[in-house]
Amino acid sequence: MLGPFFCYTALKMRRDSVQNWMLFVVVLVFAATIPVTANGQGRGGAARGGGLRGGTVEKVESGNHRITVYLPPSYASDTSRQFPVIYFLNDSDDGSDAVVDAIKSSADRLAGVQGFSEPIVVIPDAAATADFQRLPEDLVAYIDSHYRTFKARISRGLAGRSKGGDAAFHTAAIRPDVFSAVYLINASGGDMASLVEGNEANLKKLYAISVDTGTKDSSLAANQQLHQELMRLHIPHHYEEYDGGSSNQPGERLERNLLPFFSKNLAAPANPTSPGVK
Repeated sequence: MLGPFFCYTALKMRRDSVQNWMLFVVVLVFAATIPVTANGQGRGGAARGGGLRGGTVEKVESGNHRITVYLPPSYASDTSRQFPVIYFLNDSDDGSDAVVDAIKSSADRLAGVQGFSEPIVVIPDAAATADFQRLPEDLVAYIDSHYRTFKARISRGLAGRSKGGDAAFHTAAIRPDVFSAVYLINASGGDMASLVEGNEANLKKLYAISVDTGTKDSSLAANQQLHQELMRLHIPHHYEEYDGGSSNQPGERLERNLLPFFSKNLAAPANPTSPGVK
């Protein structure tokens, strides 16, 4: 026959076991209701998980031209913050929506990466690109007056794809007073190499130049010639050939190369709301 102490102990252990099990179930249910967020933080300091909203895209008109403007996630959440600007010149209006979608999805994903500097990205239409080459300060003045940008050349970059790459290089070569860095994706060639010698001094004023071309692209030889001319005159630049061509979707090059290039090379002074800034 069991003693009263033994019976009490056995009953208490059983009761405690049931209570512990019930507590464990409650903890599991509670934990399941807590949203999981990514560990990455942007320069604004707010953690951004996959469930939070991304950046926004605006369609605006300046004069007779249509312009698409990508605003990063922190633009709306941190209203005292200013941003560097990338001017992206596409090869034509055909397929421009796909390019805008690729820029937005790539920039949104990178926004949560520690140390990535979120940019505003401006994509003018083909007609605006033609005027942009002649008077880039007009579009720059419009963007600087309507958005929270860093209003200095060291915070402005130029990028272009195919014929837009030609336009970007031409503009950067003659207006280093407006832009500080340029990135070319499969620039179609044109007279880029011939521009180098006549604009050597201007090109050396740029903080960063990158030439990115696919081995299957028809413009490969023209980009190689540009690379050789830049090397001949000892103009610092990065040159890379990748397996692909202009028909490839630009998303991978944007996310792995172009956007990190500008994050590194465009000045974005610490913002008042950034961590560690008093």
